[in-house]
Amino acid sequence: MTLTKFVSIKNIGRFQNYNAAGDVTLKRVNLIFAENGRGKSTLCAILRSLQNNDPAHVLGRTTLGSASTPEVMLLTGSGVVNFKANAWTQALPHLAIFDATFISENVFSGDAVDLEHKRNLYRVIIGKQGVKLAQEVNDIDAEIRASTSAIKIKRAGVEGRVPAGVAFDAFVELAVDLKVDEKIAAKERELEAVQQSTQLKARAGLSELVLPVVPAEFEALLSRTLTDLSADAERRVAEHLATHEMGKTGERWVQEGLGYIRADSCPFCNQPLQGVDLIGAYRAFFGEAYNDLKEAIAYHRNMLSTLFGDRAIADSERIIAGNEASTEFWSRYCDISSPQLSTPQGLGRSLREMLEAAFVLSDLKAGAPLEVVLIDQRYLNAFAVVNALHASATEYNVAVRAANIAITAKKTSLEGASIDQIQRDLLILKATKTRHSPDCSKAVDEHLGEVNNKESLEGKKSAAKEKLDTHTETVIKTYEKTINKLLADFQAGFRITGTKHAYPGGVPSSDFQILINDTPVNLGDGNTPLSTPSFRNTLSSGDKSTLALAFFLAELEHDSNKSGRIVVFDDPFNSQDAFRKDHTVQKIRRCGSECLQVIVLSHDQSFLKRLYDRLREQSLEHKCLHLTRVGQSNTLMTEWDIEEATQAQQRADIYALRNFYNAAEGKPRDIVNKIRPVLETYSRNLFPTQFEDDDTLGVICGKIRDAGTTHGLTPVLSDLIEANDYTKRYHHGENPNAASEPINDTELQGFVAKTLSVVGCC
Repeated sequence: MTLTKFVSIKNIGRFQNYNAAGDVTLKRVNLIFAENGRGKSTLCAILRSLQNNDPAHVLGRTTLGSASTPEVMLLTGSGVVNFKANAWTQALPHLAIFDATFISENVFSGDAVDLEHKRNLYRVIIGKQGVKLAQEVNDIDAEIRASTSAIKIKRAGVEGRVPAGVAFDAFVELAVDLKVDEKIAAKERELEAVQQSTQLKARAGLSELVLPVVPAEFEALLSRTLTDLSADAERRVAEHLATHEMGKTGERWVQEGLGYIRADSCPFCNQPLQGVDLIGAYRAFFGEAYNDLKEAIAYHRNMLSTLFGDRAIADSERIIAGNEASTEFWSRYCDISSPQLSTPQGLGRSLREMLEAAFVLSDLKAGAPLEVVLIDQRYLNAFAVVNALHASATEYNVAVRAANIAITAKKTSLEGASIDQIQRDLLILKATKTRHSPDCSKAVDEHLGEVNNKESLEGKKSAAKEKLDTHTETVIKTYEKTINKLLADFQAGFRITGTKHAYPGGVPSSDFQILINDTPVNLGDGNTPLSTPSFRNTLSSGDKSTLALAFFLAELEHDSNKSGRIVVFDDPFNSQDAFRKDHTVQKIRRCGSECLQVIVLSHDQSFLKRLYDRLREQSLEHKCLHLTRVGQSNTLMTEWDIEEATQAQQRADIYALRNFYNAAEGKPRDIVNKIRPVLETYSRNLFPTQFEDDDTLGVICGKIRDAGTTHGLTPVLSDLIEANDYTKRYHHGENPNAASEPINDTELQGFVAKTLSVVGCC
């Protein structure tokens, strides 16, 4: 699809309100002349915006002071394309544009090659397939950067939960522990124990419980009697005591009184006691064996009171309470449980019941020592309860001993224990609990998920880079070879070498060196010192421009869609001499033959005339147009008579030579480069049938010499030859160092005078 016409352009740069008028229909090759500042760059910006479907190129050139929005209407081979409301209705991606933007984006800017240039140039080198692969790498890299940002955010959501002193990665890797709460509690107890080790070492353990036992002789005592003590004596004593109402104390009183009998006389009335039966009964009753029995009964009663009395009960209950308190204390540091004593009726009640039941039987025995006292059911029940208490106490004491073993072990473990290590262990346990709390676990899972996503993307990027590397290695040397062939065609005094690619910052990028006098020179960048050879200070402006054009032409050369391209050139010969301009003309003419359409914009009429002449030779369909000023702020595109216009250029060049000769006006290098065009144009105009439009001054001299003395220019042939030899020194086609060749002012003035003399203007 070709471009047919710029129908209208409004509010963009110098085109405030342009509307097509006259025959401005574009052809296959189009030459558009415009003075500097008249709209060439604006047209390129419009076309670049159309190529990339990027409104910014147009919007950035909105006519200053205009309140209206930019609008463009173009006619193409398939219909109308509009830019309106800040958007194109259709893009033309098959445009290829060589202009200052191409150079500054892809080759160099401000005399330096920076990383962004290398990245963009890389895309130029690797072609459509490579760009697709590179875009895949770039897209994945963008995803990786987004993933990196997401990881940073998600990591921050976890980091706020990571305890001080625990590394982030270690925190994330902490395994779940189902018993972490128990371990934390145990570790806290351990820490407290170590912190209080002095007090703990002095703290006693638990005490065993010893319950009272009914003396084994008690039950035998209840059934004990005296076989030699008559029952009659016992009866008579009892009756006597009862008669005198002596009660319980009477028996003791009588027993003590017997001790005062002397010589068988009554200690009270001194009457003789021989033959008194009652006294015999007394002596039998209160004999030694009887007294022993009574003492045994009294002794056991006292023993029972001691064993089962309130004090004994209080002691046992104090031990139990003390053990409970000790268990509560030590359980913070040891894994122990409180000993349990099974007392359905209560310890005190059970022991008191045993005592009371035994007292009942003991009192019965004491009242009738010679009688057998039978054990009653109350005593048996109380005894059974106490026996059960003893069995429970055995288990109780087993638990006490186990607790004491643990307590002893804990005290032993305190020797040499490290508070720092315990605190570290506790920190990790608490971190583990936090790590696997619902909120934190979710945050960690999201973080790890993003980390895994990034790893996956990096794997994809590596695979994509491998494909891109393979493609690049195949293409890059071929591209370098094409560049160097183009540089040779332009007679450039340098080549490129060491073309390679890398991934600085993760983005594909190219790099190469400048080869001058077989010496490779690194490109450097904007920060490279001027004292170091680099792209900036080893190439002239013309060399840099030539290199940029070579890159562009090489891209076209390797473009599989070259025949479908609309190629646009904006002043493609910047800082070039006549020789390089001629080769630029040849390359553009070739594009006109091989590409779909070519548009050339230039401020140099003579350059466009050279191209025009080559196009006529090939009979390529072409159109010449002119951007002219209308008023103060508008530009009009009109048809352009290039033949007439270039004649005016010849006159302008002659005037420049005269002004230099007469008043030393103009730059010497510009003046020396006008000598050849003036003499060539003069010769062709005088003898249009004998000289071709592309004949150089050297060719013209040769034809005059071959024609002999009859040729009309024979009289000035020697001047033409001298001028040709002189100007060769400043022509890249003849001298690689033309740009730096010194110019002698006196010598130049002499050749200007000869030139003006030849053309009859002196």
